[in-house]
Amino acid sequence: MNKFFTPRKVLAVAAILIAAWLLYPIVFGKKKLREPEEVYVRLDAAPTTMNIFLSGGHGPSMYVARLIFPSLGDLDPKTLEMQPMLLQSIPSVRTVQDGPRKGQFAYDFAIIPEATWDNGSPITAQDIAFTLKVVFHPDLPTLFRGFMTQISGMDIDPADPKKFTIYLSSFYMLSLEALCSTPILPAYHYDANNRLTNVPLADFLDTSKTKVLAADPNLDAFEKEFSEAKFANDPNALSGSGGYRLEVMNEQGAILVKKQNWWGDKVAEKYPMLRAYPKKLVYKVVKDDLAMDNMIKQGQLDLIGGSFNPSKFLEWKATDSIAAKFDFLTMGYVSYNRWLVNHKNPVLADPMVRKALTHILDYDYLINQVQRGMAIRISVPMPPNKPYYNKSLPLPDFNIAKAREILANAGWADTDGDGFADKVLNGKKQALSFKLLAPTSSKVNELTANSMKETCKQAGIDLQIVSADLSTISADTKIGNYDSAILGVFIFPGQVEYYQRFHSKSLVPAGDNRSNYVSAEADRLIEAIRVEPDPVKRNQDYLKIQEILYNDLPEIPLYAPLQRIIISKKFEPGIESENRPGYYEQFARVREE
Repeated sequence: MNKFFTPRKVLAVAAILIAAWLLYPIVFGKKKLREPEEVYVRLDAAPTTMNIFLSGGHGPSMYVARLIFPSLGDLDPKTLEMQPMLLQSIPSVRTVQDGPRKGQFAYDFAIIPEATWDNGSPITAQDIAFTLKVVFHPDLPTLFRGFMTQISGMDIDPADPKKFTIYLSSFYMLSLEALCSTPILPAYHYDANNRLTNVPLADFLDTSKTKVLAADPNLDAFEKEFSEAKFANDPNALSGSGGYRLEVMNEQGAILVKKQNWWGDKVAEKYPMLRAYPKKLVYKVVKDDLAMDNMIKQGQLDLIGGSFNPSKFLEWKATDSIAAKFDFLTMGYVSYNRWLVNHKNPVLADPMVRKALTHILDYDYLINQVQRGMAIRISVPMPPNKPYYNKSLPLPDFNIAKAREILANAGWADTDGDGFADKVLNGKKQALSFKLLAPTSSKVNELTANSMKETCKQAGIDLQIVSADLSTISADTKIGNYDSAILGVFIFPGQVEYYQRFHSKSLVPAGDNRSNYVSAEADRLIEAIRVEPDPVKRNQDYLKIQEILYNDLPEIPLYAPLQRIIISKKFEPGIESENRPGYYEQFARVREE
């Protein structure tokens, strides 16, 4: 036997190796994950403004701006439960037991002690009060106001400017989510002239004083200053408490840069929703499949969500060289696609025409060919995975003969032999013709629009496709400047709120009722759902309102698509989420090598 390798020496060497293995983490520490220099994020449309309160709910704008202007809380990517952002904790509702607000509901908030603005001053309850004044300003849009109409007052703790209480005159199912999801603005920066300082928040909440406030020259001056273009896109004019600042924004996208010595880094371990790892977030607008294909292959995109061709998703997933670098995920239904129709259009105002339209859609083609099976039929404007989705309502069938019969019974007939139906309306011959706004740069929408045009023609309907980008369609439908449009709807992961989209008090341009739909019965049920604390009773009303919408057809549901998400494998798992757009890019960290 070789004397060099004696049993005793072998055991000694083994003991040394084992000891080294055990001591390595202690001596050298656990290897830290790397913070990426840049993360490339795909957008399907360009952001138009970083002034969220004037954005009209524009998705890409609000999505990018959220990292500049964080809210009190945000949804955990996994549990989808509200977690603290600027708050020490998410409060529970309590009922006021005594005093002038006895019987009202209340939430007690406390802002994180370390939370500060860009100028180093602390974030206080006064900034929350200022933000609420912006929400309730009578001359500004109602984007957030519709979710906060139950707010009856606010008290600031005289002993601690970071503590405050919000009171509600009645229960509202989304009060906490609405309060926690509203971006908070620094009063010192956005109201440098103190236009709103001396106007009590109580006056903004008192609807009897709305006309007086609207005539206040100070409020008028604030509205003009707040609406200045610099607050929309000037990096030097934007100021929030988030971990990122805007470097550039244009039609190609936006770039956010991590702030140095940001206060959130000091407390992110305690408040994980404040994590912000990448040093730069580069948002790139990529609309067509060819450009996206090239950028994926060249490593110019890391995170891909939003709307894109399902066929390409499957093609990329099946390509070994791409699948080796990316994870391909499909997640739950957080949106639905719809055929939005304007009830002020004389043709589409006819409920029989709207009913006929539900039968001219080739649903099998749209789901199995256009969406490649990654979508599900819906009969009402409700994600199908909600427990109160009304499964008893039958899905309309693709039936051209039935569509023609419905139109004929409603008095529509081809009297001039041009192939399209017509009818005398208000003493004038009206062709059964209207326009469809469609973002046809997307292959999905191009195929959908062309199919709709062809099947409409078979039913005697002249559907004229007008191609436009998503930003234009969003803006035009927001002011009612359209006949019909293909436009998706993203749904908050919590309770579905119909007030903004279907209540008569939310008609555009003030609200988001883009169909100009008006129904007293729908209004009553929508209002009842909002304030019903009993989930059993609330779900019963959900079923009833879906029946109303099914029959009235304020819009025509197409299908609910699965989220399609592509994430670079260079990142540690954990940034993916069922919350749209499918990932939290600020949490991205590079895997250990």
